[in-house]
Amino acid sequence: MFKVQTCLLQNGRSTRRDRRGSPRKGSILVLAAVFTVVVLALLAFSIDLGYMINVQGEMDRAVDAAALAGAGGLIDGAPAANLAALDVLLRNPVGSQILVEDEDREAKLQAWLEQHEGDFETEVGHWDLDTQTFSQTDVLPSAIKVSASYEHPSLFFARVLGVSSFEVRAEAVARYQPRDIAVVLDFSGSMNDDSELKSIDDRHKPGSREAVLADLRQIYEDLDSPQYGDMQLEPVYISSTDNDTVKEQLGLVTVTTTSSKGKGKGKGKGKGKGKGGGSKTVRTEIPYPYPSGSWDDYIDYVKSSRNAPADAGYQKKYGFLTLINYWLERQPGHDDTPDLWKAGAQPVTAVKDAVDVFMDYIQEVDCDDRVALAIYNSSSAAALLESPLTDDFAAVQDTVQHRQAAHYHNTTNIGAGIREGYLELNRNARVGSKKMIVLMTDGQANEPGGTSRAKQYALEQAALAAERGYQIVTISLGNNADTNLMEDIAELTNGVHYNIPGGTSVNDYEDDLLTTFRKIADDRPLLLVK
Repeated sequence: MFKVQTCLLQNGRSTRRDRRGSPRKGSILVLAAVFTVVVLALLAFSIDLGYMINVQGEMDRAVDAAALAGAGGLIDGAPAANLAALDVLLRNPVGSQILVEDEDREAKLQAWLEQHEGDFETEVGHWDLDTQTFSQTDVLPSAIKVSASYEHPSLFFARVLGVSSFEVRAEAVARYQPRDIAVVLDFSGSMNDDSELKSIDDRHKPGSREAVLADLRQIYEDLDSPQYGDMQLEPVYISSTDNDTVKEQLGLVTVTTTSSKGKGKGKGKGKGKGKGGGSKTVRTEIPYPYPSGSWDDYIDYVKSSRNAPADAGYQKKYGFLTLINYWLERQPGHDDTPDLWKAGAQPVTAVKDAVDVFMDYIQEVDCDDRVALAIYNSSSAAALLESPLTDDFAAVQDTVQHRQAAHYHNTTNIGAGIREGYLELNRNARVGSKKMIVLMTDGQANEPGGTSRAKQYALEQAALAAERGYQIVTISLGNNADTNLMEDIAELTNGVHYNIPGGTSVNDYEDDLLTTFRKIADDRPLLLVK
């Protein structure tokens, strides 16, 4: 019995185990099917969600690029900026689609705008750095806001849920990065050279004589056509080497003679004593018009065979052309001949005109730029900060116009000019601004300590500017400029060098100088602010 029961029990257990096996297998299959559907749904959702995130990212990048392009086009006006923004937006793929092909691009851009009204919008205005807000204005805008939407990207698996598309939208604001610019100009004595008789070279520079004489005649008018005695604009030859004689012939000295009646009394025949009459000669010289120099020094200058008038064929020829040449070459400083700032001497006048253009171009778009002005030379043969960083561009222009070649000193201290520029940037430049120095020269560095030391000093100062991240844009003007030094300074500071070679007259490079300053003014860094 016992054995039999045991056997039955075992059989019973075996039977119950077999009966449960089939239901458990069916439950797992159902659960597996449900979980598979859920996993596939999650996978489909993940794919669609990833696609949506990717398209949104593409849209953000496209709108950012469009805003930067639009900001770069602000210099040409709001319509051009808007078109530039749209052009870049539609060149960037969104959802694996580039919306406009390259052929007949402008016409297609306009057609796209008509078909997608409300999908693309731009506003021009200003971005306030302090409040981080955008304000709309059409007056010298410095920023652009671009908004765009992409309304019908197709989804993949979400369609089974009745969702076949979604909308992405993006907005960005870009602006010109404000600049703090130190303009460093050469006002050494050589900045008069193109208008001086020594620049006449009939053999190697055909036309140079006419150009120089035309400059001297213009300067005479710029100085209000002064009159001294009988001196004429065109010089006349006077052979005498006696200065008094020359002055008399030029009417610079008037001679008057006065006489007095004699008195006498006498006694007796043939005897008497008395006091006879006499005469007195009075020479009156017309005063020399300026603090430094004299009529005698001018006459000595013209009659000497060692001076420029002799080389140009004007030895012993006296008149306003040689007098003005004397002022430009021998008495150019402000303390010597104060009125020369009015004179259209070259190349200093070309530089003044170029600076005017530079300031005007900066103001074509209100970018919060500021400008400082440093000039080399100074009374100590170094350099001088004429104006700290300011947005009063008219004041800077006025200062430049009232300076003349060798204003304070005759020498060329390029290193000192660079130093004044970067020291002002150190002191007053804004944290978020683009900082740069614009350096110009027409000659060779000769201070301090002669040419070799002066070049080394200039490179040392440029290295100090480079340490602070200040880019130096260099301009070498004319045939006598040290282009190698200016190239080295630009390269050392990751800047750009512009070489404007001279010719027969300033007209050969005046246009290039204006173009160069315009390029610098238009080279505005762009900044994505939102």
